[in-house]
Amino acid sequence: MYTVLENVRIVLAVLKAHNIHRIVLSPGGSNIPIVQGVQQDPFFTCYSVVDERSAMYFAIGLALQTGEPVATSCTTAQATRNYLPGLTEAFYKHVPILAITMSKHPLFVSQEYMQSPVQTSLPEDAVKKSFSLPRINDDNDRTICVRRANEAVLELTHHGCGPVQLNIEELDSETWSFDPAATLPDVRTIFRYGPSDKRAPSLAGKKVLLLIGEHRPFSPEETEAIEAFCATNNVFVYADSIANFHGKYALQANLTAQTMSTKLFLRDYKPDIVVTIGGLTGDYDIFRHLFDAPPGSFEVWRVAEDGNVVDTYKKLTAIFACAPIEFFRRYTSSPPSLHTYFDQWNALCASARRDLDLEFSNAYAAQQLHARIPDGSYMNFAILNSLRAWLWFPPAPSVTCFANVAAFGIDGCLSTLVGTSMETDQLCFQIIGDLAFFYDMNAIGIRHIRNNLRILLVNNNGGMEFKFGPLHTRMDVGSFTAADNHFKNARGWAETQGFTYLAAHDKNEFLAHVDAFVSPSDKPILLEMFTTPAGERAANEDLFLANRHLCPEEEPSPNLIKQGIKGLIGQDNARKLKRWISGDK
Repeated sequence: MYTVLENVRIVLAVLKAHNIHRIVLSPGGSNIPIVQGVQQDPFFTCYSVVDERSAMYFAIGLALQTGEPVATSCTTAQATRNYLPGLTEAFYKHVPILAITMSKHPLFVSQEYMQSPVQTSLPEDAVKKSFSLPRINDDNDRTICVRRANEAVLELTHHGCGPVQLNIEELDSETWSFDPAATLPDVRTIFRYGPSDKRAPSLAGKKVLLLIGEHRPFSPEETEAIEAFCATNNVFVYADSIANFHGKYALQANLTAQTMSTKLFLRDYKPDIVVTIGGLTGDYDIFRHLFDAPPGSFEVWRVAEDGNVVDTYKKLTAIFACAPIEFFRRYTSSPPSLHTYFDQWNALCASARRDLDLEFSNAYAAQQLHARIPDGSYMNFAILNSLRAWLWFPPAPSVTCFANVAAFGIDGCLSTLVGTSMETDQLCFQIIGDLAFFYDMNAIGIRHIRNNLRILLVNNNGGMEFKFGPLHTRMDVGSFTAADNHFKNARGWAETQGFTYLAAHDKNEFLAHVDAFVSPSDKPILLEMFTTPAGERAANEDLFLANRHLCPEEEPSPNLIKQGIKGLIGQDNARKLKRWISGDK
């Protein structure tokens, strides 16, 4: 018989999964859900120590003798404080003690409710880290509890041993409630491995998606290691421009991922293992497929020297705390592998259509410019629309690409590229919308500006991201959400700062400036193109509809109906009809 508190049952399941079976129990009311669960389970060896001060030192003695982590459990009120002397000793002695504490629901904490002091305000030299598990109301709470419970256990031995607090929130009304039918959940267990850990799982017979986030250009040794890993495993490398990896088994599949439904991804294109390296991808579409997939669809392995628990897609099962090159060398075997998984994705991506007559837009600029960016150049994409458009039309492999996707903020994109341009003689290109430029326009006043800087400013009058999708038809997004009409043009500011200023209001003007924009000059250049929200939407929709063949639907979808209308009345008339309906001029 277990408690009705699901967060407690998750903790007990995680303890068993990580083979922590010794637990020191101190009496009380709030920790009855823990005590009841472990005292009836033969997996656990329980010890009763009344005084929490003594209990923690007792646990230290157990851990020192066995060489294994030990758990403790106490009630609320001053009980956690009574752990402090022993926790301090464990911290400086580097002993792995998991201190499981209980706290009232946040509604009652510090509100003069009985036995409700803040339970997680421990000194920095008492525990390595504190984790708190919320009471579970939905799947998001459940995911948080599974991740934090695993993370707390892993932290016991992460970068050296030491004590960790795991606090569990509860409601008084549920503390003593039990369900005879309740069982411990089958929780996802996360393990951490070192570079030569013999416990590490195998990739034999697995389809592997190697997902590379933003990364500096790889060294020849790193590239060689990744290529050898791919050659001897069934790997497809999902690497877009900001991954800066261009290998035999790598594809820039962003357009395919956007067009593909998660249903199709799961049915025909999902991997068995996702291996992640690098930072964020900035790619919402591959994120959507991986995040929305049901639990157990595949495993995620994170490879990073920090060894941190980063459960981006809610399916993390393994962390390899090592440099990626060590991981790839470890999992490289002698015989070459079949490459059915890469071949499947390659065939799909090869059928993508990009040769369309796009409306004047960010996507149109990427379509026209991507092949003309000089070899060896540097590019920085402002987030969202600018990044997305240029991932559909990637520049040459020799071009190094970055975007401010780590914190994913609108500010600082231009300043980042200006900093890059200081240490290279190659051309440095910034792709940026008017709102992002407005945030960071002072960057072009930096006195160190060099002549190798090129700024493509896509002025669509405000934050374009809010004008995609249905939001703009349901409310006024222009006035405050997208901040329209703040920025007219950049001519005065650019010329004041010594830039050559070029303007394009249509395709002809844009193409007339292309050669100058991608060529060396005696001044930095800012090319401002003036697009419309309707044109931006039309270009994106046309690319999407032209690639619907990548994801055949079982039932006609609204997008396919739109495509049929275009076929009947023509693309231009369809656009006019849509603008009339939406009120766009």
